[in-house]
Amino acid sequence: MADQVDNQAVQLSTWRSSAQSGQSLVLLAIIFMGLLALLGLALDLGLLYIERIHMKRAVDAATLAGVLELPDEEQAMGRAIEYLRMNGYNIGQDVNVMVLGCTRDSPTAQITTLRNRETPYEYITATVNPPRATFLLDTYSFQSQPRQTTDCGRFGSRTATGTSSKIAITGTVNVPMNFMQFFGYRSVPAQDTAVAQNITNLDIVVVFDRSGSMQGDTICYQCWQETTNDVTNYPFPQNGVYNPISYTLVMSRNLCSSTPEDYVDSYGRRYVIIEAELYSRNDSSYYQETRQTGVGYWALQRGVTGSGRSSSVDGVRSAHVAHNPYWTYGQASPPAPLFGRFYTLQDAQRGVSPRLEYDFRVSWSGTAYIWLRAQGGGSQSFWVNLVNGQYYRDPSKIYWAVDSNLPVENSAANSCNTTYDYAGSSSCSGSWSWIRIGSFSVISGSLHTLRIWAGSPGYEIDKIVITSDSRTDYSQIEPLMYDSGRGRPATVGSARAGACDPCNPIFGLTVNPEDCTTPYYLVTARTNRLADDLFGDFEPLRTSQEAVKRFVQKLDPQFDQVGFVAFNNDTPLRTELSCIRRYGRTCYDPLVQNPPISYTHVLRAIEEQTANGGTDIADAMRYGLGVLGLNVDGLSGWNNNCDGSANSACGRGGAAKRVMILLTDGSPNDNPGGACDDDPSLWPYNNDPDFDCVIYYAHKARQTGTVIYTIGLGNGVIPELLQAVADETQGTYYFAPSPKDLDNIFDQILANIYVRLIK
Repeated sequence: MADQVDNQAVQLSTWRSSAQSGQSLVLLAIIFMGLLALLGLALDLGLLYIERIHMKRAVDAATLAGVLELPDEEQAMGRAIEYLRMNGYNIGQDVNVMVLGCTRDSPTAQITTLRNRETPYEYITATVNPPRATFLLDTYSFQSQPRQTTDCGRFGSRTATGTSSKIAITGTVNVPMNFMQFFGYRSVPAQDTAVAQNITNLDIVVVFDRSGSMQGDTICYQCWQETTNDVTNYPFPQNGVYNPISYTLVMSRNLCSSTPEDYVDSYGRRYVIIEAELYSRNDSSYYQETRQTGVGYWALQRGVTGSGRSSSVDGVRSAHVAHNPYWTYGQASPPAPLFGRFYTLQDAQRGVSPRLEYDFRVSWSGTAYIWLRAQGGGSQSFWVNLVNGQYYRDPSKIYWAVDSNLPVENSAANSCNTTYDYAGSSSCSGSWSWIRIGSFSVISGSLHTLRIWAGSPGYEIDKIVITSDSRTDYSQIEPLMYDSGRGRPATVGSARAGACDPCNPIFGLTVNPEDCTTPYYLVTARTNRLADDLFGDFEPLRTSQEAVKRFVQKLDPQFDQVGFVAFNNDTPLRTELSCIRRYGRTCYDPLVQNPPISYTHVLRAIEEQTANGGTDIADAMRYGLGVLGLNVDGLSGWNNNCDGSANSACGRGGAAKRVMILLTDGSPNDNPGGACDDDPSLWPYNNDPDFDCVIYYAHKARQTGTVIYTIGLGNGVIPELLQAVADETQGTYYFAPSPKDLDNIFDQILANIYVRLIK
């Protein structure tokens, strides 16, 4: 009986254990299912989060890109769609686009079908149905004035494409679910919206450096030169211009003949006469972007008065070469920034100094003498004594050698004693002189090479004469004194190598590879050499003018006023703001079906500038503030009445954002005086009131709510000064290595002024 009871107890215990084990399995299963649900939910939420972040970045980028194109609404939408594609959304495949605002029926439809979409319109249809994502581009909600459904034109003009100042983009992406689909959610939408605005109502003044240094940054200085005094007759070269060297002229004069012909005077003395611009070789890098501060180069230059003769002598145009130009005038002595470095004899011997070479043959054996028609560098031709660190002015150094001989020094040249040491400076026209630099042995018929190394910055050479004439008094040598001391024309066969190659960019020809006669200027396909920097580069003034004009034309005359101040060290040339009102009258007439270009007089003022003089940045800033309607010095005759009288500004005060854009390629070397130079602590880094005055007017700009964007063109600027001006006014400083960079900088400035993401 006891055994039976024990067996029943064991069975009961076993049954209880089995029941408990079953309950544990159920609990474990429930817990496992819960963990799977949490993991699935986390995965789905992670996918949703990732897509939301991706879409937000895409929507923000597309909105900021599109808003730059406003008020052209369809162009803004097109740019936004481009950025959505760049961010990985397959527009037209599994993504469609809806629009509100001024568009065509589709991106490929005719412009005449422009419609004002007041309700969401399917602009691009996805091939996948339903689409994975949809983007709504909305400019209609932000239009600046009512408009008809079938008329998107501003003021009734059907050629315009909208009036909106904002764009909103809303993106909706259906994110496929993994776990949530078991609960009926096959996809969950991720959505985000961004809104960007173009800030309207701008009063902008462009303060533009027209000092002499804006002439000389290109190696082919003034390759395009106007032949008329009508400086408004632009653009180059359609107004009748000539270039410094003509290949046809070189060939017609037989300058490249293989049989040289010396000029022979009545006593049998022989002269080989070489135009210095027709060098055989030039080892300088003439691409502006590759130049370095403190590294000089030989430049092909031309200037009517600078070369001391008229535009054409015996059919040969006026040109010469120069160890030039400077990137800035700077001050009269170091340590102001100079571009044209002074080279020593040791530099020439070590091959550091830039070099010109001239190949030539003579028809006699014995001794030959070399004469140069030259001009020394000017007031910035300083060199530093490395022993005691002192600066010395020495404007007349070059180094020369014939064949394989070591270079020797020559210092017998007059100096162009002016701050403005440029080819076109009339004050230099009397400084050209003939100098005999030395003698050497020659063999009749043999090919010799004359090498000339740069020494003093600004040193210029117009002609080279190699002669058997041993006389030392140039005034007694007829070939030198010909044409009032300018010398006889180049002799037959005096040009060699690159000077005779039609592929040389100095000739500006369109050439084929088979046209090239030397290995110096190879081309691989038919090439227009006018496009080469050596020939086609405009001087900084010209390139900068074009960039400023393009900037002005991007402004909206319905909302923006723009003025212009051109400065050197004379009284700045001031052009008042336009175009909201001009001389008290509305400049943009909504009743005119096709209103004219509204910034015409500003564009003309930009076009008419020529470069000369020094650099008074402070006075330019004062005049710039005046154009904005701010008479910060209380000058008599300055007002903000916009009545058309002199110095009567058209600024709108608090109704518009005041902006000054200051463009310069140099450091200040003058100032307007008065209170601006009373405080030397304004710019404590040097004892120079020219710098103090710049900061003084930066303070005035800040006090009047004017933002200044500064642009430093080339390596001759003082970046710290321009940065300080921008920082003082909450603007931005931009450095432009060359004038070619200005378009991009102006676009950045426009983006900074106009655009903000407001949601």
